[in-house]
Amino acid sequence: MEVKSLVLNRRTFFSSGILGAVARGVANSRFEDEGGHFVTRTAKDPELGPCNGESPHRRRGEDGLGKMQSVAFYLLLIPALPGMLVGQELGGQGPPVIPAAAKERLARLLPEPSEVGALRTGEQKFFSSDLYKYIDGGADVYLDYGLVTMVHQEYQASSTDVTLDIYNMGAQSNAFGIYAAESSPDYHFLPVGSEGYGTNEILNFFQDEFYVKLSAFSDKEKTGPVLERFAQVVSRRIGPTGAMPEFLSVFPAQNLVSHSCKFVKKSPLGHDFLAPAIMASYAWGEKQTSLIVSKAPDAKGAVQKVGQLRDYFGRSGKVVPQPGLAPGAFLGSNQFEGEAVFFASGSYVILCLNPPLHPESFLKSVIERLAEKGDRVLF
Repeated sequence: MEVKSLVLNRRTFFSSGILGAVARGVANSRFEDEGGHFVTRTAKDPELGPCNGESPHRRRGEDGLGKMQSVAFYLLLIPALPGMLVGQELGGQGPPVIPAAAKERLARLLPEPSEVGALRTGEQKFFSSDLYKYIDGGADVYLDYGLVTMVHQEYQASSTDVTLDIYNMGAQSNAFGIYAAESSPDYHFLPVGSEGYGTNEILNFFQDEFYVKLSAFSDKEKTGPVLERFAQVVSRRIGPTGAMPEFLSVFPAQNLVSHSCKFVKKSPLGHDFLAPAIMASYAWGEKQTSLIVSKAPDAKGAVQKVGQLRDYFGRSGKVVPQPGLAPGAFLGSNQFEGEAVFFASGSYVILCLNPPLHPESFLKSVIERLAEKGDRVLF
């Protein structure tokens, strides 16, 4: 990034907090944050939440000599602005330091050329918090799911170009979460790793704490067999094929839509207070139901979440007690989610959107499964 381009970019230059401070300091001899509002709105919540306030770090200039010194101080900052702006534009940080052990762990998962009948092209590249340099615009979701480190390697297999990316997500739940976020029940699923899916151009799977993504291109041959060969080698290098996450057993199997389960770490259904949560879809004939299980720190926290749901439906629609469906249950409805049954069960909140006609036995099954699993329901 050239300093010149930053200086000549008036929007970047004048929107910079650094230059704004200098300009206000020269004119007024004081550091002062701009007032304003920070407004949050979810896609499903009609309410707005303004948060007003001033910075606690306001400093006013002094009269006389003190004011002259303040002006001189700000003027002295001007020669240093280009470097300061570059630092601000890049987040004020250098590239992240990735521990050697983390790199070695991922490097050991890369297939040797002899294992896959291909040559490595280019060097290995590692990313962590700087993942945006590799997938600009799509890195945030990986970071939200706890990305530790990823490795990128390219191969040449005959006339096929292969790209292999292995993400260490730190925990099996995180690896499943990002994998499920990028999949859909109508994909073509494959028995690789814990679970995978693919087409003729891509093959993605997760296993233990790793999320593996493969892509291939060839104008002369089908790439599916090449992708599967690579995937099997990586899976063997990770170790014995891992099982699916234990928390998925909370969902009753009857009427469950295959491959619809999700793990959401941030803002399930657009509500921050419901995080983290696991979700699944059910089909009752033509009726589609969504089941969400939200985890709280303890039983008191679960009751608080139920209160937040009750308030939400009260503001956006209507809500009435329904103790006949489950102890402490409520039935809410609005134009966004439709009908919803929700209640606390231990340290969990069970939320059923568009519930079946007679949901009592279905909800009872979920309660029993949560009680049976206890602390093993880790997400």
